[in-house]
Amino acid sequence: MGEDDFLELLEIYMDMVEKQDEIIYRLGKIVARQATDLQLLKNDHKFSDEKLNEDMDIAKEVIDQYEKDKAELEP
Repeated sequence: MGEDDFLELLEIYMDMVEKQDEIIYRLGKIVARQATDLQLLKNDHKFSDEKLNEDMDIAKEVIDQYEKDKAELEP
């Protein structure tokens, strides 16, 4: 493989990573919106489920960690 081949491969890889970041970002927004909707539903119907609360807290923590990691990767 020549230098041009490696550069082309690097460009392809960088493009794929950018697309993956965009997909992850969009899915993160969807999940965050769903969490908001669930919270509104819980508040509106005075719905209380300890397991749901725990899962939502964990999901929020993971989303926050993801956002922090992503921010660190951005220039």
